[in-house]
Amino acid sequence: MINIVNKLSSFLFNRNNNIKNNTILYKDYNEVKVNKQKLYEKWCKKEKWLLFNEGILLLLSVDPSKNDILDDKIIKRVNDLKTHAMECVKKNLLSVEDVNKPESSWEVKPIDLYRWATVSRISIPDEFNSLMIFITQTIKVNNQDRNFVDFENSENKLHYENEIILGATMSFLINSSDICRNNDGDIDYKKVVRRIIENKKHWFGNDKPNISERRIINLIEKYVRISKVKR
Repeated sequence: MINIVNKLSSFLFNRNNNIKNNTILYKDYNEVKVNKQKLYEKWCKKEKWLLFNEGILLLLSVDPSKNDILDDKIIKRVNDLKTHAMECVKKNLLSVEDVNKPESSWEVKPIDLYRWATVSRISIPDEFNSLMIFITQTIKVNNQDRNFVDFENSENKLHYENEIILGATMSFLINSSDICRNNDGDIDYKKVVRRIIENKKHWFGNDKPNISERRIINLIEKYVRISKVKR
C-alpha cells in the first residue's frame, strides 16, 4: 500500500511538473511570437529601410536596434545574406532607391525586399510573411479602388472604410490573436479596435477616416452575428 501511494505521489508530482514546464514553454513561445509581430508591425510602417543595417537584419528576425548583441552564428548569416544582396543589386535583381549612393546608404522598400527574398527562396519569418502578404493584397485592392471610387460620395467612402476596418480586424485576429484576447482567452473586440485606431495611419495612409471605437465595434459585431450558423 505504501509503495502504491509513493508511486501515485511520484506520478502526480511528475505530471504536475510536466504541465508546469509545458505551460512555461508555451508562454515563452507566445511571448517570442508576439514580440516578433510587434517588431514587424513597427518596421513595416516605414516607407524605406537601409538595406544592410535594417532590411537584412529583419529578414533574419533581428531587431536592428539590437545588432550589437549578435552571436557569431547570426553575424555569419547576416554577412552571407549581405553579400548575396549586394550581388543581386549589381545585377538589377534587387531594387534600391539610389544605387549611386554609398552601399551603406542603400535604401529599399520593404515590399521590394520581401519579393526579392521570396524569389531568392530565402527563409522568411512567418510573422513578416503574413504581414507582407496582407499589405501586398491591400495595396493592390486600394490601387484598384482609387481608380474608380469617388471619395466625395459619402456612401462610397463608407464602404471603403468598412473594407479597411474588416481587413485590419482579420489581420490582427490571424497574426496577433494572443494579444487580442481577454483574461478568459476570449476575443476582446475593444482590444482589436484600439489597435486599429492606434495604427490608423498604417491602414488608411493619408486619408482621414471617420472612425470611432463604437462604430468599429458595431461593424465587427454585425458581421460576427451574420457569420454565426443558425441552429
